[in-house]
Amino acid sequence: MTMITELRAHLAEVLKAAGPDRPTLCEGWRTRDLLAHLLLRETRPDVAAGVALPPLAARTERLTRQLGDQLASPDEYADGLRRFTGARTPARAIGRVDAGMNTIEYLVHREDVVRGQEEGRAELAALTPFRPDEQELIWGKLGGVGLISALRHPGGLRLVGTDADGEPVFGERVLRRPARESLPGRAVQAVVRAPEKEPVTVTGRPLELLLHLFGRKADVELS
Repeated sequence: MTMITELRAHLAEVLKAAGPDRPTLCEGWRTRDLLAHLLLRETRPDVAAGVALPPLAARTERLTRQLGDQLASPDEYADGLRRFTGARTPARAIGRVDAGMNTIEYLVHREDVVRGQEEGRAELAALTPFRPDEQELIWGKLGGVGLISALRHPGGLRLVGTDADGEPVFGERVLRRPARESLPGRAVQAVVRAPEKEPVTVTGRPLELLLHLFGRKADVELS
């Protein structure tokens, strides 16, 4: 299997172990709703468009709920997992496109399931990571996925990647420098007169940094 098909199978394994009715970190969604989201996102782009386009959001949420309700029974849920892993879509036909679209999506949603509630969390966490180099893989992708989060930090945003012992083995990655560093002349003077924005450094393991950038509660240190 390729890396992305391996990760897809791993996410399905976690969803299977969780069952259709486990809470997730996605507010209001149980695992069946999350599976519905994953199915629609990849097999029904006309429905999934509401994730990015606010005017279509209500329709997307409604259809996700409807499909989630259909996946509530164990048999339908199992069938949904088979459809998720076995779907043939144009994006999946091209490995690079598949990986670009779904690697981060799958990792974040896996943790949405694992961390959805404390009860049973240890059993689900035992299924992770999906491969030994998971942290290295995530660190290599943080530069791209963190750009949107960086917009919220005009004073600058820096990531420091550590191992489980807190050692900065991955080094650092600057996602945004303070705005004034790239502004010439009069523009700098205007920024100087504006309220000061402090640069932010976020330190943690790459998976925790990823979850923080996506707005999830994560084990990171902010300074």
